[in-house]
Amino acid sequence: MSDRAGLVQMSLAIAAVTLADRKKRRKFISGLLLLIVGVFALGNWPLEAWIGRSLWRMLFWWGGCSFLCLLLVLFAAFDALAVIGEERRKMGIKNPLDDEDLPSE
Repeated sequence: MSDRAGLVQMSLAIAAVTLADRKKRRKFISGLLLLIVGVFALGNWPLEAWIGRSLWRMLFWWGGCSFLCLLLVLFAAFDALAVIGEERRKMGIKNPLDDEDLPSE
């Protein structure tokens, strides 16, 4: 059980480092985009006959392509929000919800 906890902690640390750096995020997004294009191309040309023989293979392949595309969209949205936050911090703009001028109950 301790080994699993260590693996989870290590995975979270790697994810935090990767997500914190803009250059690493963009490199990951680019790699994911290339992977999607590669998987799509493999399924459309060399593996077309093999995938087309079974409905389950086709569904599995399209499900995998869809999952990768959704993952790419989520990472792109996260990157956009992270960039907005980074630029706000650079400009010194604080979160309007943290304003002390708001009435408190």
